[in-house]
Amino acid sequence: MNVDPRVGDALPKRVSYSRELIYRFEKAAGTLQIDSVIEEMALEVVVDGAPYRSLTCSPWNVRELVVGNLYTAGIVDAFDEVASVSIDEEAGFVEVATAGGAGARGRRSAGDVVDRVLCPEFDGDRATPVLVTAGAISEFMEFLEGNSRLFLRTGGVHNAAMVDASGTLLAWFEDIGRHNALDKLAGWALEAGVDASDKVLLFSGRVPREIIARAIRVGFPVVVSPGAPTDLSIRLAAAHGVTLVGFAKNGRFNVYTHPGRIG
Repeated sequence: MNVDPRVGDALPKRVSYSRELIYRFEKAAGTLQIDSVIEEMALEVVVDGAPYRSLTCSPWNVRELVVGNLYTAGIVDAFDEVASVSIDEEAGFVEVATAGGAGARGRRSAGDVVDRVLCPEFDGDRATPVLVTAGAISEFMEFLEGNSRLFLRTGGVHNAAMVDASGTLLAWFEDIGRHNALDKLAGWALEAGVDASDKVLLFSGRVPREIIARAIRVGFPVVVSPGAPTDLSIRLAAAHGVTLVGFAKNGRFNVYTHPGRIG
């Protein structure tokens, strides 16, 4: 795996956890130990003066999280619709102003955006060219697991990363919530103007329908996870032309939809 020099070191830089005194039991024996515990913060998000939603998240990349969530929820469709983002982390408050009244749109879930607004049904007669090799997928997941330092220390975060077909890491975000991790990646891609249509999403958690909906919204053609998909996520991926890979670990993986992208 390489790191794109245009975006600097794409590996997560923030290490945010506390040290807590715990009792650890092994069978019947308990001992006092110091353990690493991931940090969490609560946010109230206001859009154009009206309450939007409450979020609990990891206390970093808050801007990307909020912008990404507005995008995956269909509140904004482009970064130039975000006029300003004001963040008060100490107060747990984020205020967003949108351009052109974008924030006044009806609140829509990510699934609604994909199903009813943005993405037509996939043309099953259209070819899906090979984008990535089977060997590369295994290498990607080994890299993700080996470099998930905050997860290895705390066990408390999910990861969402973007790589290109050559194995170059473009961005990587972490959060206590799997949806948040992907929203952070979505917000970064929207602001940076990165086209995901030829990129691979590496995701650390289970893949329910809401995750595939977000991946479709961002434009990923391939989603890879060591976790399990659901029947609804498989149906949504199949309908929208996404190659869904699950249980990717130890050099093995299952391809549930559109296997033609894997050579």
